[in-house]
Amino acid sequence: MLIPLVITGLVVGSMLKSESHRISKKKLAGAAVLSGLLNGGQAYLIYLLTPLPTSTFFQTTAAATLRRTSELDFTISSILAGILIVLVIAGIAMLHARSREGAEEEESVDLTAEK
Repeated sequence: MLIPLVITGLVVGSMLKSESHRISKKKLAGAAVLSGLLNGGQAYLIYLLTPLPTSTFFQTTAAATLRRTSELDFTISSILAGILIVLVIAGIAMLHARSREGAEEEESVDLTAEK
C-alpha cells in the first residue's frame, strides 16, 4: 500500500504548486489508474512470494489468510484500493483547498466592510 500513497503525494504536491490548486481530470484519472495497476502488480508479487504455511500454528497468520483468498480476488481488490486511495485523498485535498479559498474571500470582504 505504499505505492498509492507515494503517487497521491505527487498528485497533491502538483495541486499545491499550481495557482488555482486544481488538477485536470485526465491527470487525476491517469494517476489513479497508474496507482491501481502498480498496487495490483505489487499485490500479485506478494501473493506469489508468500510461502504456504507448513504447520497448524501458522494458520492464524496473515500469510495463511492471504492464501485463503483467491489470487484474482486479492489482485482485483488491491487494484481497486490503489485507485480509491488516490481519488479519495485528492478529493479531500481539493475540498480543503476550496474551503480555504472561501474563508480567505470572507476575510477580505469583512475587512473591506469595516472601513
